[in-house]
Amino acid sequence: MPAVGFAQQILNRTMDVDIRNKSLATALQLIGKKGNFTFSYISNSIPQDSLVTIIEKGKTVRQILDKLLDGNYQYKEYNNYLILQVKPPGQFFYVSGFVTDRETGQRISNATVYERHQLISTFTNNEGYYRLRLRDKYPAAAISVSKDLYADTSLLLPISNDQTVNVTISPYTRMLPTVEITGHSQVEKTWFGKLLLSSKLRQQSDNLRHFFADKPYQVSLIPGLGTHGRMGGQVANKFSLNVLGGYTAGVDGVELAGAFNIVKNDVHNVQVAGLLNMTGGKMIGVQLAGLHNNVLDSMHGVQLAGISNNIIGSQKGVQISGAVQRVEKNMTGVQAAGLISSTYGKVDGLQLSGACNFAMDSLYGVQVAGILNSAENVHGLQATAGGNLSANMHGLQVAGIFNIAHNVEGTQVSTFFNRARYVKGVQIGFVNVADSTTGYMIGFINIVKKGYHKLSVSSTDLVPFNVSWKSGSAKLYSILSGGMSLEDPGRSFVLGYGIGREMLMHPHYSVTAELSAQTYHQSGTSDEFQVYRASGAFLYKPRKGLAIFAGPVISAAVLDKTTRPELPVSPLPGKNYLGFGNGDTRLWLGWQIGVTIF
Repeated sequence: MPAVGFAQQILNRTMDVDIRNKSLATALQLIGKKGNFTFSYISNSIPQDSLVTIIEKGKTVRQILDKLLDGNYQYKEYNNYLILQVKPPGQFFYVSGFVTDRETGQRISNATVYERHQLISTFTNNEGYYRLRLRDKYPAAAISVSKDLYADTSLLLPISNDQTVNVTISPYTRMLPTVEITGHSQVEKTWFGKLLLSSKLRQQSDNLRHFFADKPYQVSLIPGLGTHGRMGGQVANKFSLNVLGGYTAGVDGVELAGAFNIVKNDVHNVQVAGLLNMTGGKMIGVQLAGLHNNVLDSMHGVQLAGISNNIIGSQKGVQISGAVQRVEKNMTGVQAAGLISSTYGKVDGLQLSGACNFAMDSLYGVQVAGILNSAENVHGLQATAGGNLSANMHGLQVAGIFNIAHNVEGTQVSTFFNRARYVKGVQIGFVNVADSTTGYMIGFINIVKKGYHKLSVSSTDLVPFNVSWKSGSAKLYSILSGGMSLEDPGRSFVLGYGIGREMLMHPHYSVTAELSAQTYHQSGTSDEFQVYRASGAFLYKPRKGLAIFAGPVISAAVLDKTTRPELPVSPLPGKNYLGFGNGDTRLWLGWQIGVTIF
């Protein structure tokens, strides 16, 4: 060990030389004598008789020999001997040195030192030192130094042999314009990027954000261990094969991975991964992943994933996932998910999901979901077994439970509940509620806050006392009615539902047309009847909130069921009025008269 330590100092010894027009053999003897060591070499390997001139001050033995021998020899040290050997072709040489700040003189750590053509790189250590191994088969090499917040610096290497190159770099002080941060510079900062990329690769991406290269192909085992080494993240390829995972600058062809693909910029054509695809730029083509696809810009084409898809920009094409997918801007085409499809911008096409669809802006097309559809403005169809939500509805809402919208210009259909602030169209449901309407409400209960609310008390040919509640709009309102007769023999009760329309003829006069179905039962008898009535009435309004009405009624009674056979048979309703009957059915002409308040 002591001998080796002594020999290793030969190449680093400094000296001044002034040799003019001497043979190479003589020059070597003078250098050896001045450095207190002895050269050893095969005589025919060196042109000993060649005349040389070299004048240097304060240079190391290595630097002097590199210049004297044109970098064609490699050096080995043994004790106090320096052995010269012809360098075999296709070998490597090392460039080493320190990187310092031009202004402060401080040595800079984590700077990237690389060769652009060979795509070989390394980092400076904590002391600012680097050592880069390059191939000498290239006719010329140039090292570049890049560091975040510093200006890029490049130096041409005049000879392809081991050498020391110290580099100073300057802080990047030019004022930068305000720019929008896009996905192209953010793939390393995502959760997956931090998980799957080493800190060195992420640091290199920051240092080399302005350098990219193109190559026909690359093969890697994991990011940083492949054809292009740590420079893989700066290289775009036509074909990329990643055994487990890969990290590239871009793809213009096909990329395949057993587990994951991470691409900083754009992907064109095909990207397939067993688990994950992460694209920092645009995805144009087909993207397939067993679990998750994540595109930090836009997607044009087809995106398929076993669990989830995520697009930060816009989508034009088809997006299908087993569970969840999201588009942060606009979606044109198809979204289909097992659970949730969501678009934060405009949807122009079809959204399908097993659970929920969300269009945070406008929907021009169709939403179909198992539980819930939600869109800001709907121009088309919302259909679900659960509920639909929208601010402005222009089209059709169909729901198994409820529809809710601010403004409806179209149709709401549900089995239970429809709600809107303003309706210019049709509501069909068990309960319909609106603040105001110029359309139609068809349901068992219709409530219009600024609409039609009437309470009528009347006497009819069926029973002498009736109460009816009418709500909805004048165009079409619903009627809930009940009545009774307490006269003996046989007290009678009726309960019914109907619809009606009021047509204004004069501020004090109007006419109504109503259809209703009522259940009629006379106590102490065995039967119930369904009575269907069509009525018309003339209304006189002596003052606001009060109307007197009267008019004819055409009724048809049909035996519904016999509840208690042991009781006497009920007489047919309307038997005392002009009409005709056949067995269990009777048709007759009756009357109504009453007052309406509100």
